[in-house]
Amino acid sequence: MNGEMIEAKTRHVDWSEVDEDTFVRLCEFAYFRNYTPPTFRLVDGMFPAEGTKLAKGKSKHKKRRLNANSDAAPKPEPEPEPQTDLAIAPDESPASKHTICNDAEIPYAERSIWTKQLRGAFDRTLIVPRRQSQSDDLGYAYTPPRNTGPWEDFNPVFIDQARLYVLADKYGIESLRRLILSKLQETLRSFKLYDAGVTGIIEFVRFVYSNTPPNHGNRMDPMRNLVTRYIVSVLGQIGKNESFQQLLADGGPFVSDFWPIIWSTDETDSGSS
Repeated sequence: MNGEMIEAKTRHVDWSEVDEDTFVRLCEFAYFRNYTPPTFRLVDGMFPAEGTKLAKGKSKHKKRRLNANSDAAPKPEPEPEPQTDLAIAPDESPASKHTICNDAEIPYAERSIWTKQLRGAFDRTLIVPRRQSQSDDLGYAYTPPRNTGPWEDFNPVFIDQARLYVLADKYGIESLRRLILSKLQETLRSFKLYDAGVTGIIEFVRFVYSNTPPNHGNRMDPMRNLVTRYIVSVLGQIGKNESFQQLLADGGPFVSDFWPIIWSTDETDSGSS
């Protein structure tokens, strides 16, 4: 607002590509030097097996809010009397509309060339840029959300924060950019992979590579570095996945970044910043 950018001089900003949630998080950071990450969604029609402990999440369907002046919840409508003489065809059974999910986390299997470990590629490199000064250290403790099963869609957690990163990078808000990278890194460290969730991870990679700047020489954008090294670290879990193989088949900048990291997994890299 008070800098040398054209938006400051013209007192006008066109952010037609910025969604409301991203703008709210930017405002939140401007006032509190922090932001509230998005939450995951519950996948429609997919339910965990009985006895599974669920994490707190957000359904795709909005819950009806109570009137602000009301002290009590609305009375439930009476349930209709059961119709015992109505036959239900097998394909119309209420249970057929839902999927009870017992999928286990994809086990990790080392698939490294030269028998070197790929799994450590995500932590071996300094992905989050170093702080420029002591005052730039936000110092917030962060407990990342942890997924408990394939019925939890973490796409908003990853992609919505990537949208905020794109905006922060566009305007050179380095402290916000670093904060986003830190939160995403912590979330990915504890993220459990299920078959149903691999497609979302690949969509996250595609979004990052479609909206972040290309490499300049040996300098890689930190968000690209983050997602690429994460993919390398879970290669033993997703290597046979169709969505991942299609990502490789498409080629482009991701593959150009992906292969050198695999080739140099035994080296101590300084990373990108």
